[in-house]
Amino acid sequence: MIELNNIDVIYNKESQNEVHALRSINLTVNKNDFLVLVGSNGSGKSTILNVLAGTFKINSGSIKIDNTDITNLSDFEKSKFIARIFQNPLSGTSPDLTILENFRLAYLRTKPKNIHIGINKDFADLVHDKVKLLGMNLETKLNQTMGSLSGGQRQALTLIMAIMDDCKILLLDEPTAALDPKSSTLVLEKANEIISENNLCAILVTHQMKEAIKYGNRIIQLKEGKIVNDLNAQQKETLTINDLVDWF
Repeated sequence: MIELNNIDVIYNKESQNEVHALRSINLTVNKNDFLVLVGSNGSGKSTILNVLAGTFKINSGSIKIDNTDITNLSDFEKSKFIARIFQNPLSGTSPDLTILENFRLAYLRTKPKNIHIGINKDFADLVHDKVKLLGMNLETKLNQTMGSLSGGQRQALTLIMAIMDDCKILLLDEPTAALDPKSSTLVLEKANEIISENNLCAILVTHQMKEAIKYGNRIIQLKEGKIVNDLNAQQKETLTINDLVDWF
């Protein structure tokens, strides 16, 4: 369970360019929830993800996960249980390394930084089986460099890489923003499957109204750093695209 208690984030504090990005945010996200965040640019959606991931420090408030205070943990400390998919398919992977090598780095991300055995047959077989689940024939290209793949292929692979360790929380920061419609549909459908099958807590930031309607069991609208709408699963089922448009 994620708990954000009275979170305030202020950029450029006490300057002419001061921005109050989050204003006294109180938010609880239960285990296995798939939360969708919507709102106009600058409303605070990505800031919430950055705060959770440890990329941004908060000015006041506290952050708890499973009743443990993680407010002051760094991003690499939080990476032990939080994985993030960025909107740019080039982020989060090394283009000059092969798919298999990228998976090895992902697997070691939360492990102690000691000497480890490199890629062996058992690990290659493990990656092969996980990548095969995507149904994109990428399991036959494990020795191909990541940079030679399409954006949709890379985003799909990063989803699998995110669950190579003990990830509990998956943050999806506009993961389809740079993808074509077909790739967007594929990536989010696979993300939805992975979240469900692995019992993950997930938060999706999106500007796509169809995605906001289709995915998740809860939807929140942010405006000027505040939560202005919060709908549960039952309320979300009756939500239409026109309703969302009216929110804006």
